Amino acid sequence: MTLILSQADYLKLLYQPDIIQQNESGEEFDITRKYQFGEGYWRHIQLRDSISLEISNYQQPKSFILKLHERKHPLEFRFFVLLESEFKDIEFKAGEYFLSGSGMASECAVFEPSAWVIEVAIHIHPNVFHSFAENASGKLPKELQHLIRRWDQPTYERYGTKTPAMLLAVQQILQCPYQGFTKQIYLEGKVWELVAMVVEQELQLNQGCFQINALKPSDIDRIYNVREILLKHLDNPPSLIELAREVGLNDCTMKQGFKQVFGTTVFGYLHNHRMELAQKLLIERNMNVTEVARTVGYASLPSFSNAFRKKFGVSPKSCQK
Repeated sequence: MTLILSQADYLKLLYQPDIIQQNESGEEFDITRKYQFGEGYWRHIQLRDSISLEISNYQQPKSFILKLHERKHPLEFRFFVLLESEFKDIEFKAGEYFLSGSGMASECAVFEPSAWVIEVAIHIHPNVFHSFAENASGKLPKELQHLIRRWDQPTYERYGTKTPAMLLAVQQILQCPYQGFTKQIYLEGKVWELVAMVVEQELQLNQGCFQINALKPSDIDRIYNVREILLKHLDNPPSLIELAREVGLNDCTMKQGFKQVFGTTVFGYLHNHRMELAQKLLIERNMNVTEVARTVGYASLPSFSNAFRKKFGVSPKSCQK
């Protein structure tokens, strides 16, 4: 049986006031609602007037058709995670993301039965995206102009394949460790990180040079082992060749795979971790700058201070209590 809903009925169900809940910290910008068309919930996080984040965790046992009026649609970046499937013929692909440009949204949407699914959706007003992507003359690059269309034009839409780096950013959003204003800053940073990765794929697609080298699950496990080895040897990390040999990968696969999974190079990751750990030690522990520098693997105090200042814009000493 298929349920057919008007946009007004859909919104009436979705926004029932008696099911609105704030999170445990009482943050007005982060609201959780019960999912009305199956089991689960969805959260709406308003990062600013022009940027919002929606996190849905649900199972939808029945299909329904949503009849929509023509409406203005922002840029949308939607990432899917499939938890488990009870449907043998399900066509949903957990490795996909969905990109929609701005413009006029379609008149009808079909929602098929689904397994337990997590969706992380980003909505950005086209003016905000334009301000980030425009060149010196105030125009978008030719390869991205199709993403922002007039409100009376149909939106550009496509599905794409998530990279391990995208999945990591999605997981970091779902496991955000902060509250309040700090949470808003952290989540918006992750939003732009995901947008940057999707836009980079869009640029490469339009230039005809996009290709993802798929990693085997066993290779991904080895890449995570590389990270663990790095973190255990901050003061004296192995060379790239030594790391590759230790986890059983060739040098090229390890370097390319690490960048896909973590979005940066092996030693770029090491550097960022050293600096973040150094900042934490300076703030939370009674250690002087020299002790912290040695703990994170710097033999030269001037080199440590320069790296710290470049990363955070302040001297290490200014972070001490």
